[in-house]
Amino acid sequence: MYCKAQAVYKNPRYKILVINEQRYILDMGGKSFWKILFPFMYWIFPNNTYKVNNLEIIEKIKTPDIDQKDVGGGMSILGGVVAILLANLLRPLANVFNIPSTPIVNAIIVLMVLLLVLILVFNISKRCKKRINHELDIEQYEEEQVWIRPNSIKQLLFILFAYLFFLGFTTLALSGFIYSGDVMTLVMGTPILLVLLAISIITINGDTIVRFKGKEKDLN
Repeated sequence: MYCKAQAVYKNPRYKILVINEQRYILDMGGKSFWKILFPFMYWIFPNNTYKVNNLEIIEKIKTPDIDQKDVGGGMSILGGVVAILLANLLRPLANVFNIPSTPIVNAIIVLMVLLLVLILVFNISKRCKKRINHELDIEQYEEEQVWIRPNSIKQLLFILFAYLFFLGFTTLALSGFIYSGDVMTLVMGTPILLVLLAISIITINGDTIVRFKGKEKDLN
């Protein structure tokens, strides 16, 4: 069956699904952390939703049509700041202990950057949950799982191309830093990594196709 996915205001972790005039809030984080790393998993595995038919709450939390935010851009800025700060902190530390700039040392720096980025994404997800809990206790509502499919081959190919494009650039930038030690490649690669992770936000957007898990409903 068809449904319409709407954004929650300043909260990329959640989406509002309108299915047969019923409202559901889709949790794209929490238990689905791996889906942030691999957004295609949203289409392969069932997703947790909460049935919330309080229209007053829905209108309060949904994103106004005239005030859309570029979440990927914001994460890119954060990623750039993280990369610059971490590189500037780790380089002098390596010099103090007379650690040469070798591929092994650079690989350790890259791993630390990746860990810091994952911690950042995890903290953003936790803050998003706290933010929505100020409006409603989402876990008190009836929970249902739905299978979600891309609404067209065009959307599938777009997500696939975007994911592979940013994955390729991220890999080139981070591997380039490992072998060259050029801090600028790390500074460039980190925000691209943040954009890569932000692709999961647009995986479920607009008109899409859903089926409730455990219920015999045909796809229209």
